[in-house]
Amino acid sequence: MGWPAAFWRHRRLIAAFAVNGVAARYRGSWFGLLWPFVQPLLLIAVFSFVFAYVMPLKWVAEPGVTAVSFPLFLYSGFLVFSLFSETVASAPGLLLNQANLVTKVVFPLEVLAIASVTTAMMFFLMNAAVFVAALWVWGPGVASTWPWAVLFVLPLYLFLIGLSWFLSALTVYVRDVVHVIGLVVSALMFVTPVFYPLHTVPEKVRGLLLLNPLTVVIEGLRGALIAGTAPDWHALGLLWAVAVVALQLGWWWFQRLREGFADVL
Repeated sequence: MGWPAAFWRHRRLIAAFAVNGVAARYRGSWFGLLWPFVQPLLLIAVFSFVFAYVMPLKWVAEPGVTAVSFPLFLYSGFLVFSLFSETVASAPGLLLNQANLVTKVVFPLEVLAIASVTTAMMFFLMNAAVFVAALWVWGPGVASTWPWAVLFVLPLYLFLIGLSWFLSALTVYVRDVVHVIGLVVSALMFVTPVFYPLHTVPEKVRGLLLLNPLTVVIEGLRGALIAGTAPDWHALGLLWAVAVVALQLGWWWFQRLREGFADVL
């Protein structure tokens, strides 16, 4: 059974895990599921205070492109990177923290990574809804090219699942992955255009940044939602290719190592 069949065959189990993950995160809190909407507003407010009064910065838009306030520009990149960092940070513990499920031969372990990424994606969509609302209230509104955003979110979803399969399986045998992930994510933030627009980066370095799938996603979403520009079809095609390859390699790696999970754990 390949990964497409796994998605379809276990779709109800994946949905149940994902919904439970969303409900469990804020269970017992006063605001409950209002938090995914409150947190983005608080972050945008903090960004607005810091970058308007403490460290005044502006987003230098490309000629002919609609400008937006720097806090909203910054949050558009932070939105994507937070999804990546959350997924990658939780991936190493998916199997380690579910040792009781690993020993059950009949349980489809590949579901854990899919459900984890799906849960994170659900929170991402809630946060994105707040960002879109903020664009209407404090910005120029959402560009008419907004439907193109879907073409960037879907490959990111597939890429993160493949990466989660790879990291969760590797961590069973190499526990140091848990400690390395934090360093890698911190370093990656500075080579991803979260705090700056890609067009301000020197051309000789810009090509290296485009090797990072997150760069293509962030720039694509900014173009679709803010700037009103059509996707770079070459970059988008490469993004989809990288996502599918990462998904296939992650699946192959997970299936190759899963026979020894129960013995190691």
